[in-house]
Amino acid sequence: MTGPRRRPKLAIVGVLVAAGAVACGVPGATAAAPAPTTIGAEWRSFRADVTGIRPGSDDHSLLVQIALPGKDPGCVREPRIEQVVEGKADIRADVVYSTRPAAGGCQDKVPGELRLTTAGPIADRTVILNADTGNAWHKLGAGWGHCDSRGSCAPPADHCDPAWIGAAVSAAGAESPGTTRACDPAWLVLDLRKHQGEPPSRTAFRWSGTGWTAFAQPRSGGCAEIVAADRKFPVALCRTLPAPA
Repeated sequence: MTGPRRRPKLAIVGVLVAAGAVACGVPGATAAAPAPTTIGAEWRSFRADVTGIRPGSDDHSLLVQIALPGKDPGCVREPRIEQVVEGKADIRADVVYSTRPAAGGCQDKVPGELRLTTAGPIADRTVILNADTGNAWHKLGAGWGHCDSRGSCAPPADHCDPAWIGAAVSAAGAESPGTTRACDPAWLVLDLRKHQGEPPSRTAFRWSGTGWTAFAQPRSGGCAEIVAADRKFPVALCRTLPAPA
């Protein structure tokens, strides 16, 4: 990592810990091992499980999706991003929260989201979280995909690779990874949950050359709405699709 290091301003957006904004995770992230630090008599700091990244409101921000333990208000406090270091090729940061490990009712995972704000444009820099190269993310098309298990962030040749599908979910701003209903090199159909508590919605994508681009949001099963939006869509991929679920 080269280049000047600057610590940008940090902003935290709603995190669900009983009362807070809701966001769902995207699977595939490899969490760093917990690094506990004593805070007072009971609370300790741990690295959060990062489940996804999606674009922020401008080219200096990203929304980092995390999973936090427990629905009880006493389970989690101070979710935050720390130690942000920017280089020419990457951005590194720690994503942490405080909890009381012995507290009851703190086992279930609850989704949350933090905003990472950088001093310079994020551009095509790799984002490495919790000092873990296995938890690296890179820009793919309009969204963000998880680098592979070997730490390679090269765009996969297979358009149906989880990294490309994860980037489509990221670009759609969905709060959960959803379900892949159909995929071939040119076409993709996903059932996504845009907001927690809402039923899944279906989105059809076409390959644009640099990533997946949404072109239809059908509400019914089968082909009618998808083919009406793009007659080139192959009927074999949608003929037996159930309604979004």
